[in-house]
Amino acid sequence: HAQYTYANQKQQQRTTAHFEMYRQFLLGDESPHAPYINYLKNQPRGRLINEWTTAGKRLLADILNHAHPFDEDEDGNGLPPQAFLKDYEEIWVKQCRGEDNELARAAFYQLTSRDEDTLMVPFYDMHNHSNDLKKLNTITSKPASKGKPFLMHSIKDIAPGEQILISYNRCHSGWADATYEDCASYSYYGTSQLFDIFGFVEDLPQLWSFRMDVGDGTRDDRMWDTLTFTLEASDDDDDDEDNDGIPFKVTFGDNYSENRNDEYPVEENIKYLGDHLVRLRMLETTMKEDDELMQTIPRYEWDMAWRYHEALVTAMSAAILASDFAEDGDGDAFGSEGKVDSRGLDSDDDDDDDDSEDDSEDEDSRDEL
Repeated sequence: HAQYTYANQKQQQRTTAHFEMYRQFLLGDESPHAPYINYLKNQPRGRLINEWTTAGKRLLADILNHAHPFDEDEDGNGLPPQAFLKDYEEIWVKQCRGEDNELARAAFYQLTSRDEDTLMVPFYDMHNHSNDLKKLNTITSKPASKGKPFLMHSIKDIAPGEQILISYNRCHSGWADATYEDCASYSYYGTSQLFDIFGFVEDLPQLWSFRMDVGDGTRDDRMWDTLTFTLEASDDDDDDEDNDGIPFKVTFGDNYSENRNDEYPVEENIKYLGDHLVRLRMLETTMKEDDELMQTIPRYEWDMAWRYHEALVTAMSAAILASDFAEDGDGDAFGSEGKVDSRGLDSDDDDDDDDSEDDSEDEDSRDEL
């Protein structure tokens, strides 16, 4: 009952926030927050998945193996995010019964992509995301009640010209500091959910959760299981034998696992990942080289869909190689269709970081949403 009441309260808070944001957009120059509101109104559109074109959503649905772009994947055969974020029509038009126009749509997506648990915080919401402890340089503290300050602290010295970074999901279950308790927000999302909500692929470390049906494939024999793991760049001094030969460190389970050994993948988990890996590589050799298809999809959507495809391939390959079901070299990794080895993983983190920095203003910046 308490959980139900809490959920209703949160839903009511979010509904109120949506109507207030739309009211401020209507006020425009007359808003007491006019500079900030006008700044939000002038942000480019189309960066969030829910705002993608039909063709872009179709491409992503094919990558995820979903029957439809917003399919909830009841059969458990698709890849995460297995239920795309409920969109403008579902939440604003149907649930909130709000006015349906372009201004309302803009207000809706600015709130869903920039709010901190229904709070809109100017300046703070312009910063980019990272959970890389070598880069992350701030931590925030939300007010416990209305009228109290929203605090943003540096956690290390920040040099002149250095980018200020925040974490969009510091409360996720695989966070490096398992004792971190200041989690009174929705910042528990994993990598796939960040992509769903904010439209970008976060850099390492990443948290992945793959929900799958490990039964016999019939509706009468459903057996649901979730494989969760964190993916980090391997430390040069890392002696963990489980990750030998892999340019990434894979840790199965999360901070709430009572026994990490119980979270280690079983054969059915690895077969699920392996079969999808074969399918994704097939798509890469067919659809990605289809020039006619590429011409039907905006370049940003095309590039971001394939970037997420690459992230999936990397994460699943690393998990397979870190399991007990991978063999050395070109050995059969999952006992069915196809093989995987560490040659498919890019270990050049410096190049990846450079690309992330170059593209950050376009892809993972709230300032651009």
